[in-house]
Amino acid sequence: DNKPTMSDDGDIVVIEYAALLEEPGESDAANELKEKLTAAFGTDKSLGIVAIRGVPQFLEVRTEFLPMAHRLAHLPHDYLENELSDPKTLYNAGWSHGKEKLGDKPDTAKGSFYFNPLSDQPGTPELRDQFPLSYPCNVWPDERKIPGFEVKAKDLGSIMHKAVVRLSLHIDALAKKRLGESYADHMLYKQMQATDKAKGRLLYYFPIESSDASASGEKVSASEDSWIGWHNDSGFLTALAGDMYVNDETGQPIDKSLIDPAAGLYAVNR
Repeated sequence: DNKPTMSDDGDIVVIEYAALLEEPGESDAANELKEKLTAAFGTDKSLGIVAIRGVPQFLEVRTEFLPMAHRLAHLPHDYLENELSDPKTLYNAGWSHGKEKLGDKPDTAKGSFYFNPLSDQPGTPELRDQFPLSYPCNVWPDERKIPGFEVKAKDLGSIMHKAVVRLSLHIDALAKKRLGESYADHMLYKQMQATDKAKGRLLYYFPIESSDASASGEKVSASEDSWIGWHNDSGFLTALAGDMYVNDETGQPIDKSLIDPAAGLYAVNR
């Protein structure tokens, strides 16, 4: 069955990528997609999440790129801080670790690598000079240290961006139907399609251990937002590649049966 479906609990809407490639309109398929997007985004009970299934090459590139986060996070500290960090953009490009806060303490539980999959130098020289935080230039690790990192990062980010651009076209159609002439035609789609500003973020979460238990490897029970606090994302739409669990010492994938079922992404409605 290739029709858009909802999860059994009615919270997460699942649609096929092929449905997004169709043009918005009043066909049965288009109206069905509008119903699904209304459930995902248009009610007070909506979580603001939609899962897109069947995106070409997504799974293959994701499987190749995400494990590179482990190699990146375990590069020498001096190299990460001196060569891959960008203080002038407040760490909005390249490596960032311990620069953000979780509550009132520096966040050392995760490392972030920020990159733009669409352009190494977005905007104009004037815009980059005037707004360095909004138009950061990419900073990539040496190809000899992590072969293929830059290529795969751009590949995955571009695949995700393309899917989100198609999604935005159908969100526009839904908004136009509900708001009428007060909503400009293709408002979100035009911005998403034309922009060269896209922020990719590769995250690596380090094991959470207490100082007393670290020697024995005993894990500490943690709050539900211990790795990243509750927050609202910036930007129009966020595309998530999903998680992947690896052994911090070896970088090898962890069997799904060993993963805490409470671990993962949490979202709440309005």
